[in-house]
This record gives sequence, C-alpha cells and structure tokens, in this order.
Amino acid sequence: MEPSSVISIAKAGNRTILVPQDSLTYNNCEQLEATFNECISQQRINIILDCRAVHLMDSEALELLVRMHDEMRNLGGTLKIIGLNEVCRDTLIATRLIYLDIYEDIHEAIRSGP
Repeated sequence: MEPSSVISIAKAGNRTILVPQDSLTYNNCEQLEATFNECISQQRINIILDCRAVHLMDSEALELLVRMHDEMRNLGGTLKIIGLNEVCRDTLIATRLIYLDIYEDIHEAIRSGP
C-alpha cells in the first residue's frame, strides 16, 4: 500500500480549500474523507476541492466526491471542484457525474457565489 498523500488546507473568506497533492484513489480517499469530516465538524461547509495535482480518480474517489457533494448540499453548503485535467473531466462525463459543481479555477468558483 502506498503512503498517504498530503492534503493541504487553506481558507478564502468563508470557503475552505482542500488541495490533494496526488491522484485520488483507494490509497488516499480515507484521508480526504477524514479531512472533509473535520471541516464539517468545524462548521466549514463551503469547500473548494483544488484538483490541479490530481492526475486521475478511481471509482472509490468518484463515490467519495458524490457523497461529499450530497452532504454539503444537505448541510446548506457547497462542494466546488476546480482544476480538473482532461482525464478526470472525461471520467466525470463518462460516469455521468458532470452534475457536480466543476469550475476551471478558484476565481470562477468564488465568483459563482457561496
């Protein structure tokens, strides 16, 4: 099993930015989910997931993104995904998950509202 990758956390106003430093796979989804749950416990419910360093996502990662998206909506918050490469974007399209809130960059995500 590969070691867990780092997930950086930053803030931009009332938004929390999570920045995985590697692909999102079964190897590190647990860490992303723990970081996500920590944000919820601290009432940080407007999350931007910066995927610029994410080269690919496996099925476990896609399931986690759907759960995170749904949970944020249920709490009155948002999960916005930015910086997807073509492979990850094509994966979301092929799996019909393109309904997730996807933006080119952080500026577009912030301009779109909470």
